[in-house]
Amino acid sequence: MKITSMNTISFEAQKAEAQVVDKNKKGHKKEKKYVDPLANWPMRGLGYTNDIGVAISEIAPTASRLFWVPSLMYFGADVYDKYKNKGNKYDPNGPRAFSQAVFQAFASIILPATFGHIGQSAFSQIDKYRGEKISTNAKEQTLRFIKHHAAEHDIFNTARNKEDIVDNFVRNFEIFSKDKKEAYKNKNIFVKTYDKLLANCKRGAIANTEPEKLKAFAKREFTKVLESCTNKEALGANLDKQIFKLKAWKSLGSFAVLLLTVKPIDMFTENIIIKKCVKPQMDYFNKQHSKMENFAQYKQEEKASEKTA
Repeated sequence: MKITSMNTISFEAQKAEAQVVDKNKKGHKKEKKYVDPLANWPMRGLGYTNDIGVAISEIAPTASRLFWVPSLMYFGADVYDKYKNKGNKYDPNGPRAFSQAVFQAFASIILPATFGHIGQSAFSQIDKYRGEKISTNAKEQTLRFIKHHAAEHDIFNTARNKEDIVDNFVRNFEIFSKDKKEAYKNKNIFVKTYDKLLANCKRGAIANTEPEKLKAFAKREFTKVLESCTNKEALGANLDKQIFKLKAWKSLGSFAVLLLTVKPIDMFTENIIIKKCVKPQMDYFNKQHSKMENFAQYKQEEKASEKTA
């Protein structure tokens, strides 16, 4: 008969216990923290495609509209997901969906689009500190006027004196810039602010530029294309190339500002707009709704007790 010592029994018991614990560890999967795929890159990037559209709207208007499609699809998918699910659990909730809709509206559409336009305006103003000291928008509008003037007047008529052609252009440009100044002067402060920050200074670019500098630039550019081009088609193509470069510069400004503000916009929307503004209002609404439900239930119970009595 084999005799087993107490130490051997103790060792075997410990070994068996260790094996059980080891099996439990293997069988027990570590619970992973839920990560929302729609809130992380690259899916999160779909929410910014409309802002790319804003950035390239100057150089590719048609393509810029197409960039709104994935952004709006992302907006709808994210709001619906937040309504239907809480994390990875099915839990429909209207207020949660509303909160997410507000977040997406500000973080993916309103604020980035606003800053994209501000970036275009800012880069346009940078041109005031270099070269001709004229903003990009003022240059663009001047080149467009040259193109329009060339289409309306026979500037390539060899029978005409070149100096007369240039003088006629300068007179027309002075009238054009004077009209712009008069029209802009009558605008209120809100229109001027919107025009400066969000509308590429369509009204104020010419009006806010020093007249003599602008006239000198217009005369120089007109003389240049008059000498280098032989017909209106060539002149139009030449000016279109210059205008495209100016638009590309503004688009670069839009991209630069968007890259710098992506994270701050998300943080501002989450910590200020949602937590400080939306959530308190929603909590207040929920409390009022709960009080009304309790009051209605109390009335029903009161009527029921009266009938039984």
